[in-house]
Amino acid sequence: MLEAVLLFREALYGSLIIAVTCALLGVYVVLRRIVFVGAALAQVSSAGIALAYWLAGHGIATSLAGHPEAFSLVATLASVLFFAGPLRGPVPPDARIGVWYAVAASAGILLIAKSSVGEAHDIFLQGNILGITRTDTLELLIASGPVIGGQLFFHKELLFTSFDRETARTLGYRVGRWDLSFYLVLGFVISISMQFAGVLLVFNFLVLPAVTGLLLGSGMTGVFLVSASAGVLAALFGFALSIPFDLPTGPTMIAVSGLFVLLAWLVRKLQRRA
Repeated sequence: MLEAVLLFREALYGSLIIAVTCALLGVYVVLRRIVFVGAALAQVSSAGIALAYWLAGHGIATSLAGHPEAFSLVATLASVLFFAGPLRGPVPPDARIGVWYAVAASAGILLIAKSSVGEAHDIFLQGNILGITRTDTLELLIASGPVIGGQLFFHKELLFTSFDRETARTLGYRVGRWDLSFYLVLGFVISISMQFAGVLLVFNFLVLPAVTGLLLGSGMTGVFLVSASAGVLAALFGFALSIPFDLPTGPTMIAVSGLFVLLAWLVRKLQRRA
């Protein structure tokens, strides 16, 4: 097993970077109650990747097959402008998000179905986590570093505009601008993670570690530490279990994340009874 882990060590490093970055952002996603916005952005990002493969498969832009993240990033950031703006009108916001999610998912599946790129279907559904190279790891690290640093530097503002928006407005915080900035960062992280991790794994790291942190963490610092730790441990254990047992790596990580949530819920119940 150790030889297999060493063989795919770059994939493990990349998984850990994605896990930590998404787990930290996921705390704000859960606190803001925009979990399904994260799911919708992940689907939009995957549709962008699918479009790149479809164009490449039809000879329109063959170079895009090697760089689908460009289409993914454009599609995701364009959608951010929709989600960050005020959602008024007769249709509830969650219904609009549901429409966006369904349309993006169906568009991605249709494009992949007509794509001639061999591995496009697997990448669309599960990502290519074991295919991460050293160059990919460095790109993920360079992209994720400023995101994590920005969260640390603007920790107070992000929490304030997530917890108590009306008071933040009263005190002079430009909540709309903070919302737009957060959505842009979220869309950026999702788009760079999607081609490696796939829809389900990105959504998992955005939600499940954060839920574990909120169940077990003491204070917001504790919540962030537990969330990041849960993401790291899910990536490590999922990676270590998937190789010797010949299991899909992404779904194994998700199963471990789900187990952590269950254990955290049980611990929380025991603490309340005590």
